[in-house]
Amino acid sequence: MGATAKVSVAIGRAELAWAKTLARREGKSLSAVVTESLAERRRLSALAEVVAWMAEGQPPLTAAEVNDARREISAKPTRTARTAGSKPRAPTTRRRR
Repeated sequence: MGATAKVSVAIGRAELAWAKTLARREGKSLSAVVTESLAERRRLSALAEVVAWMAEGQPPLTAAEVNDARREISAKPTRTARTAGSKPRAPTTRRRR
């Protein structure tokens, strides 16, 4: 992952509880769950653009556009969900500096 920034956001209590449960279940930080969710939303947005383009019947993509689309579609979050049957990682505690 590249550079990070610390931000403050307000989200619904139900969504926060769900995200914390998911993070705990997958042995991840809440930040990792949020980051992965945003990366997935970006990927889905790119796919929606492709579908919209296909519906318009536009001319074929250039080689550069194909390469850009492949890169965007194949982009994966920095951490992947653990596979079924694997042991969850122990939570880590981080010191504040």
